[in-house]
Amino acid sequence: MCQIYLHIGTLKTGTTSFQRWFSDHAESIATTNAVRWYQGKFSDAREIAAICLDPDRQSPSMPLGFFPPRHSSEWDTWENEIRLNIAQQLSDHTSALLISCEDLCLLRSTDELTRLAELFPPEETSIILTLRNKKDFLKSWRQHLRNDFFRLSSDPTSFAYVKKNSWLVDYVSLISAYQQTYGAQIVILNYDEAVLSEGSIIPALTRAAHLSDPLPNWSGYHFNKSNRPPRPPVKGLARPVHYIRFYRWKVFSSIKRRLSST
Repeated sequence: MCQIYLHIGTLKTGTTSFQRWFSDHAESIATTNAVRWYQGKFSDAREIAAICLDPDRQSPSMPLGFFPPRHSSEWDTWENEIRLNIAQQLSDHTSALLISCEDLCLLRSTDELTRLAELFPPEETSIILTLRNKKDFLKSWRQHLRNDFFRLSSDPTSFAYVKKNSWLVDYVSLISAYQQTYGAQIVILNYDEAVLSEGSIIPALTRAAHLSDPLPNWSGYHFNKSNRPPRPPVKGLARPVHYIRFYRWKVFSSIKRRLSST
């Protein structure tokens, strides 16, 4: 089995920017640094977290219909395909493998971490975790949920629970859960310090994965910001306010383009 670098987020810490940068330059990075990019069903490998979560829990992708229905034959077939794909990519001993899946920061229970360890054995895996100022994270995640049509939840166990005491910012329990399974093989990065000093989390993540210069330019990679345009409404999930927000944005964008072209 090859060396594994498992980047587990957290949410709203520049993960999408890092994923886009690495996947865009995967071939050159593999050539110069012998670190491959995980090729999954989704660019952010969200399927990995989905098959590790306890049966009564959800990731944000589940209500949006990205996966087959849980507890169905379609789910079982899909999960088996994911496990087979992971095993095949880990069987390549010629280079290390980097997997970036921010939804893995939602894992907490012993059973969830046991499932993850069955996929990525602790003795071969280094965990990379990025933490952000709690207040700023909750503000950014609240806006992200709003853009994705989610109602904020009063359920303290929900991924849409964003009150001050949200379990999402219980970093102590997050670190403890991973340490119990993966021991000391955890690199913890400070998102705020990285952005302040280097303008992006990407350089810090490359160092954590032991990537060395020269590396492709990362300065133009700033994706999935909280102030991004609203997503097109999803029928059955979006509420009237989402349609209003989306079409208002379309009208304003059209006016802005016309003014800039004159």
